[in-house]
Amino acid sequence: MGAGLAFQAALDRYRRDDLVLLSYHVHIPLPDPMVNPSTLARQAFYGVRSSPSYFVDGESSGGGGSADGAKTLFESKIDPMIAKHMQEQPEAAISLKATTVGSAVKVKAKVSKITSKSDKLKLQLALVEDQVPFSGENGMRFHEMVVRGLALAPAAPVKGKKPEANAAAAKPGATPASTGFALKPGKGGTFEYTFDLAKAVADAKAHLEDFETNQRKGEYTFRKKMHDIDASNLSVVAFVQDEATRKILQAVYVKSATGNKTTN
Repeated sequence: MGAGLAFQAALDRYRRDDLVLLSYHVHIPLPDPMVNPSTLARQAFYGVRSSPSYFVDGESSGGGGSADGAKTLFESKIDPMIAKHMQEQPEAAISLKATTVGSAVKVKAKVSKITSKSDKLKLQLALVEDQVPFSGENGMRFHEMVVRGLALAPAAPVKGKKPEANAAAAKPGATPASTGFALKPGKGGTFEYTFDLAKAVADAKAHLEDFETNQRKGEYTFRKKMHDIDASNLSVVAFVQDEATRKILQAVYVKSATGNKTTN
């Protein structure tokens, strides 16, 4: 709970143009009803084995703590880390547009001005619910910037299979092996992606049901599954990350259906 309160303080202190928060829920230390396949993919990417764990521009500085220690955590670790990284020059520029159309969120992102020559760069697109009310085991009543899904790059063609058959091969609720769009060294590009809200809800529900039935073998039942998504409370976050070092080159946040956002 300490880390959650500390990052709430950070959201109050900094503008969204300066600080973008993403909350990836995981089943640590207890089952969490806001977990979905995309958050599990990021847990695997960061190698997270304890919760809360946090990273600022890919840099880790430990875990959380109790509510009583939130002020000290913010002042001694989190705020100094944010201030330090804000002094660094961005290594990419991103323009981002997100629009909700019915049960879909259509996203267009353009990446440019990349100075890094790493061959491990990726553009990640995250569908985020700005705030989710839920009284969890850690005592938090409101959860900020809950990740509901990550963009999946088109699957590589499988010899002997039609594209639609290949696309449908993934089991509902399965953790994706990879997310995001690969970038060539020093090169940007324009990317379009559509988040299917019905599919995001179905995948999250399928995971939670599988967690109860197979992983916990019927010995645990969520008192409430939080797989539903409030389409009126959505944002999209785009960020460029060097997967070799976990460093974030640039990130941008925009409310869905509110227009364009550009960062340099």
